[in-house]
Amino acid sequence: MKLTKYGITLNRLGEKDIELVRQWRNSPKISQFMEYRKNISPEMQRVWFKSINNLENFYFIIEYQGQKIGLINSSHIEWDTVSSDGGIFLWDDQYYETFVPVWASLCLLETTYFVLGAGRSTIKTLRDNERAKKLNIHLGYELMEGQEDVYNQLYLLTFDTFSKHAHKLIKAASLLAGPENLQHSMFFDQEDIKSGLADFFYGKFKKEMIEEYREMKDGRLYIFKPITV
Repeated sequence: MKLTKYGITLNRLGEKDIELVRQWRNSPKISQFMEYRKNISPEMQRVWFKSINNLENFYFIIEYQGQKIGLINSSHIEWDTVSSDGGIFLWDDQYYETFVPVWASLCLLETTYFVLGAGRSTIKTLRDNERAKKLNIHLGYELMEGQEDVYNQLYLLTFDTFSKHAHKLIKAASLLAGPENLQHSMFFDQEDIKSGLADFFYGKFKKEMIEEYREMKDGRLYIFKPITV
């Protein structure tokens, strides 16, 4: 399963990439901004992957210009209300102060809010992680009441607050990414189809958002209508 927009590809995390994620997650430049900072062993990583490889958790490798540069997630999903927890980290630091984290976040958030009809998303951020806090606020997340003195602070993004911020962000991203990178799509490979994942998501889609559907030899592609800005 993969999502694409703005030249960003989000590939659902598979077992082949969990060692790559583990190595970067253990690196000091990443772990210093995590609540859990102890070393993660290969066995711990395998156990963790088994616990999140389901319909309530979706972790994606962020790919940009053919390189794997980070991880983004929508986890602990409650499908009745389409609410979830979010998270993102980049290990390629050349993109820290660029548009790329915003584009990756928009690729996922546009899918969850406008295609799947999400109601809310929460994200935890350490109080001294200024870069992540700036990204949260840029996307429309708001610090929840009573979190001012908490070290691992909880932020909330509702459909209304995301919508207010999204149109301006989408307009800016569209100008920067260029017309060739604006197609918003979701692709399911043959394994996704056999497992029922593709049909599961189709059942969750807001059908009016589907612009085009293609059944291909290697999988199934949905192209979504552009968001009006």
